[in-house]
Amino acid sequence: MSICEKIIITDTNIITDLSNANLLEKFIKMDNVFISDLVKNDEINAKTGNVKLINKMKTINSTPNQLIEVTNLAKIEHKLSTYDILNFIIARDNNGILATGDNRLKLYAEGHGIEVIRTLKIIDLMLTRKIISPLEVIKACNLLIENEHTRIPKTEIQKLIEKCTIKN
Repeated sequence: MSICEKIIITDTNIITDLSNANLLEKFIKMDNVFISDLVKNDEINAKTGNVKLINKMKTINSTPNQLIEVTNLAKIEHKLSTYDILNFIIARDNNGILATGDNRLKLYAEGHGIEVIRTLKIIDLMLTRKIISPLEVIKACNLLIENEHTRIPKTEIQKLIEKCTIKN
């Protein structure tokens, strides 16, 4: 994966995880992070995270042709939401990486040649790009473990902590 490619946030859970890990502000400041206009306008609320901060995210606007394609694909892909389909199309059309925790969307996108990353990979990328330190990763991971709403398996979080412990 090229860390220069666009990362398109398709899942409010990613934003919430990064917010709960106290990394959202640094993530949003990355030059290659985007959110679709419809997700930003329709799905972001106070439960997602700091709305003022989230509104600073760069937006990719949906085109009329993409919205038509969403309608057509929704008739075929019954297991994906309209937003999932839209975000898949936006990632495809913008040569982007999809950031989602949704397994159905992950499998669909990967099956159609779109790279998918999840919260822990994002944190690892931030570490690799030296946006955050190993100590910040450990603190973020501990915040995720402590949060009762985190859906990421604790064993996966622990692996990232161990990776950073070795670096320190």
